[in-house]
Amino acid sequence: MAKDFKYANYDFIPKFSYDIISNLIDNPDAEIIWKLLGGSDRNDWNSQNLTKAQKRALIYSGEENAADFSIHIDSGIDDVFTKEKCYLRIYPYFITPKDPYRGVIDVAFEIICHYSINTLSNYQTRVDTIIAALLRCLNGTNISTGDQDSGALGAMFFSQLGSKMDKMQNFNQPPYKGKILVMSVNAG
Repeated sequence: MAKDFKYANYDFIPKFSYDIISNLIDNPDAEIIWKLLGGSDRNDWNSQNLTKAQKRALIYSGEENAADFSIHIDSGIDDVFTKEKCYLRIYPYFITPKDPYRGVIDVAFEIICHYSINTLSNYQTRVDTIIAALLRCLNGTNISTGDQDSGALGAMFFSQLGSKMDKMQNFNQPPYKGKILVMSVNAG
């Protein structure tokens, strides 16, 4: 039986998180995210921008100790956090099919930061600064799948009119402060 290719197939899901990270690597407005993930100094907000190579070195890609890396494309890691640092996890959180052709993908952005390095010298926090930068960089931004056949999925959004899952909330487990931001994109 032949498949009707008009139906959604979601083949982009395995690379979806990395496609978002790639967008952030090239986005000048995301420089603050990289600075805050790459360091543990209270003045990181005012440091020089990281090179693309330095940014890519922060991304976990299956190495032995996941806790050594700041950016992850999954919801958790089983290695023990032994350093005072900040982590960003980006992953598809929930998929809601709207019809056979399209669905809404809710994307989770978990920001976890050791309490002792969360407050910056500019009287802001790492976690809140990263949340604000993610919203500024991604809200309304088309996410490319990296696949020429699929192209752009659509614009990411942060609106409960588009998805009831969209929100920001706190979760803390001392000595770490955490927040989760959920944004969405129409896809299929």
